[in-house]
Amino acid sequence: MSAAVKTKALAAFVQQCLDPLPDAVLIDTHHNQLMRQARRLPWRKADAVTSLTGAETDYWYAKSIYAMYVLEDEDKSSAYFDKRMLSVDRNRQAVADQIRVPAPDLVAVQWKREAAKDRHLPIGADEVAKLIAADEAFLAAHPITKQPRRKRGRSDHH
Repeated sequence: MSAAVKTKALAAFVQQCLDPLPDAVLIDTHHNQLMRQARRLPWRKADAVTSLTGAETDYWYAKSIYAMYVLEDEDKSSAYFDKRMLSVDRNRQAVADQIRVPAPDLVAVQWKREAAKDRHLPIGADEVAKLIAADEAFLAAHPITKQPRRKRGRSDHH
């Protein structure tokens, strides 16, 4: 009788080994985290350029306003305004360049969506849509948690 039980247990064990594992068990979250991290440095570099060109634009705007109303010097104000317009162009190019950098997370994807609302960017809506779709596909293929996070409802808070 014990040999029969052992045979049944062995057969059950072998069957369990042959059954495919659920997808969530097969996710290598560490590998996926490394894949996402590889995107983080290029994203941060692009963000630094975008931030700097935005700050430069704000600087020239403030200089223009100061020259106009405090110094009461229209020529200086006009010169600063011209520099601001060059900065605006550089900033728009930096935003377009950052949109082209692969997103490391969903926050970056959302930033791309918001940034792309500027209709003066030197990047087409079709290209932006393709880039965002590629980012979303990458992030979906490289989850960093085995189970999707569930949203907390009132029942979760005692």
